[in-house]
Order: sequence, then C-alpha cells, then structure tokens
Amino acid sequence: MKKIFFYLIVIVFYQCQAQKKTTHTNSPMNIIDSSFEKLNINNSTLLKTKKRYGTTEPPKYIVNLNETLQSGALIETYGLLDSYYDQWITPSQGWFKYYKEFYSDGNIKLKRIYNKTSDGNYGFLYEFDKQGKLVKTTNFEKDWKTFFTGITGIANKNAKKFNYKVDTSDDGVITSKDNQQWDKEYVKIWRKDQGGKKLWFIGFNKGHYENSDDKKVERVVIVIDDVTGKEIKKLHYFDWYNRNFKELDEN
Repeated sequence: MKKIFFYLIVIVFYQCQAQKKTTHTNSPMNIIDSSFEKLNINNSTLLKTKKRYGTTEPPKYIVNLNETLQSGALIETYGLLDSYYDQWITPSQGWFKYYKEFYSDGNIKLKRIYNKTSDGNYGFLYEFDKQGKLVKTTNFEKDWKTFFTGITGIANKNAKKFNYKVDTSDDGVITSKDNQQWDKEYVKIWRKDQGGKKLWFIGFNKGHYENSDDKKVERVVIVIDDVTGKEIKKLHYFDWYNRNFKELDEN
C-alpha cells in the first residue's frame, strides 16, 4: 500500500512538472528560436517580382513578395538583390508576429518578435554572423516578472466583465495595430517602465456612432504591477475617437 501511495505521488509530481513545462514552452512569445535558417533567394516565385530599383548605374534590383499560407499566415518578403533581404511573418492567430533579416546569400542575420497590438521589445533577439553562427542573444524578458500569459488571463476576465466581444486568448485572432479602428472593438496590450516601476497595460476599445464627438469611443484600461502581477488601477471612460489610451493619472 505504501509503495502504491509513493508511486501515485511520483506520477502526480511528474504530471505537474510536465504541465509547467508545457505552459512555458507554449508561451505566446516562443514562436522563434536560435536555430540557423536560410532563405531560398532563388525561389522562382520570389524572382518573378524582380524589378529595377532607382536609376543608378550599375542597375539595382528589388524583389517584393506577399504570400498567404493555408494556415492564414501572411509572409512578406522584401530584398535588394546582392545586398539584403527581410521578412515579416504574421500568423493568423496569436499576439505576436516575427521579423527576420538575411544576408545577401540568404543566410540568417537576425530574428525577433513584435507585439501585433503595440510597440515595444518582447521575447528574444537573435543575431548571427555571415556564416550563420549565433553571435548575440538579447533577452528582453529578463527584467520582467509577469508572463504574457498572465496578462492575457487578466484581459480575458475584464473582457467578460465589461462586455467586450474580443478574443484575448494566447492563440486568439488578434486585431493588429494597423487595423485598430475607433469604430471597432479591439484589445491591445503594452508595457513600459514608468517612473522606475514596470507596468503592464491592457486597453479595450469600442465605438459608439450615436454618441457626441467627445464620447465616440468607450475605453477600459487595466494597469498591472509587473512585480506582483496584480491589477493596481482600472479606468472606464468615454473619449474622442482619435486619442491615445489613458495611463494612470492622465486626465
């Protein structure tokens, strides 16, 4: 009986560890790694977009290809031949898109991620030499305590509380910054060091056509202390449609 009890404890322990590992591995930021990559610069579809760039001699040429995969991901590849290439990959789901730069031969130069909904540094930046060797890693998360998944959990709770019909899940369909229109419902997450204190912000937007100009958008802003992961302030207000989200003590 003691042996059975012991094995049950061991099984539960390893299941918990596996769950922790899975949660960490599936973090919304872990969509790139430090592995070597090479862009196929001889891709016939890419080369079909080749056109002259400028009027200087000898002539220079660029390529510019936009593709949509079956998954819904958008891939934008741009290159100045014999110089460099860059690539934006925007998955149809999730909070992050990723950016890559390549040397003239297609070897990876750098890669990193960006928040779809706002500016700022997130995740890791990997930089490579011309031979494809990793030479530098910048960890933008090292000074932040609260995981992004913790913030999306708070966003989900408040979306329900304030009746915002937006997807806040880690793998949700998220409205990108370029498509955040005042008359639409959307959510954004951003973070900053404000007065020596690291803070996260969640902003919800909803348009109201019928309201006066100074109350065209309904906004909810949740402010979160990065150290504790707790909400420290909540703002619910109406505003002009072309204004930035309020933060803390703004009027």
